[in-house]
Amino acid sequence: MSMLEEQVRQVADMGGTTPGSSERLALLAHGPVATVYAVSHVDRPTALKVYPARFDRRTLTAVERELALLRGLVPPARILLIDGIERMEDGRHALRMELCAQSLAALVERAGALPPDDVVVLGYALASALAAAHDAGIVHGGLSPANVLFRASGEPILADFGVHLREVFPRDPLHAIEFVSPETLRAGTVDEHADLYGLGAVLHLALTGSSPHPRELGEQPGERVLRVLAGPAPALDLPGVPAELSAVIGKLMEADPANRPPDASWVAERLADLLPQQPSASPSQDDFDVVPVEARADGQSPDALDEFGLASPEPPPDVRTGPPVAIEPAARPQRRPPWIRYALAGGGVLALLAVAATLVLRAQGDPDELHTTPRMPPPPASAAVPGSVAAVRLELADPIDRGDQVVLNWTSDRTLDYLVVVAGEGEPNRYLFAHRNTTMTVPVDPVRKYCFLIQATDSNQVHETPPKGVRGAVCRK
Repeated sequence: MSMLEEQVRQVADMGGTTPGSSERLALLAHGPVATVYAVSHVDRPTALKVYPARFDRRTLTAVERELALLRGLVPPARILLIDGIERMEDGRHALRMELCAQSLAALVERAGALPPDDVVVLGYALASALAAAHDAGIVHGGLSPANVLFRASGEPILADFGVHLREVFPRDPLHAIEFVSPETLRAGTVDEHADLYGLGAVLHLALTGSSPHPRELGEQPGERVLRVLAGPAPALDLPGVPAELSAVIGKLMEADPANRPPDASWVAERLADLLPQQPSASPSQDDFDVVPVEARADGQSPDALDEFGLASPEPPPDVRTGPPVAIEPAARPQRRPPWIRYALAGGGVLALLAVAATLVLRAQGDPDELHTTPRMPPPPASAAVPGSVAAVRLELADPIDRGDQVVLNWTSDRTLDYLVVVAGEGEPNRYLFAHRNTTMTVPVDPVRKYCFLIQATDSNQVHETPPKGVRGAVCRK
């Protein structure tokens, strides 16, 4: 038995099952939390999603409850179900499930935007899956292109349901931020309305080939959070795209949950009315290769967009290729949805913040002086914007130096989302998202000089305080 096979060999414990010793295993992807292995099973290829620790009894109960509810959906929804909960020799738990061909993220990365008709059918399938899950009381909690999967037949299916595992094994809060709703970013709210926002962002990517809020060159994580919160999703006005489809996606991505559709069933009904009457034109085999997924035997460890997002567009050397395969997605009795041909491989941009600032140490002049360099010149404070409201008051109090910490306090006359910009002498800049708090304790080096400023957004524009320093640092713009 190889080292890899020894690593993932499991024991029957706490309801888990023991795989056969003849199963062949290969690393597929490292996700933000779990690691996924392909398993050559006697009946069909499966995937083993291994978590970094064991599940406690409460987590096991919650996962089993969600699984029972999903299995009980009638008719069955386009949801990837867990075949079983298994336990590793070292105590870690794993989920066994069907091995899918690839994710929407990998498909768009390789092939670009999908035709509008295909986006309609994909959206209808996903909205129907969400509607069924929500009716059963289950929230997805992290919808993104990485967990929209395709079977080898081309059938779309939604994976990675469940909020409880996300709470037990938290991801990087900035992971897939462009698909996270504003209320989730601000307060951690995860509910059906947040799922609808994620659905809209996923369909935006499928239709345009890019995320609603793509990363800007040189942008810091905190700056990106503010930009996502400050600006609306870009309008979809593309040639050949039905206005109704653009309107549905735009409504799904409303910043205010109250302005989104009432539920996923509403979305499914609107998209069902747009389903094409005839099959959509199929791309030629020269456009895409359809590659059945098998366990990798080349020993490589591909990077992953998520647990199921296989990033490499090139198939492993030992994987066979075949002709394109078509599949009919979730059907609606009064219309026959088109057959979609997806390439199954094995393997409007918002501007930078107008006042986004970088605090840096001057190369010349006073060695104690730190200054701010705006990336784009901010508008004059007195400049009136037609239809704008009164100016926002935002003030940073003098920082309180406590040696290895600096306490920051600020005030505003509005409810805002805040970003703390920290510049230390000889250190890279730090950008700390403060949510809607008006105080933060920042760890610092006890001897270095520092400058701080606060940026904030009211979802319409970005505001900024003058910088303030400690330990004799002179902060200027």
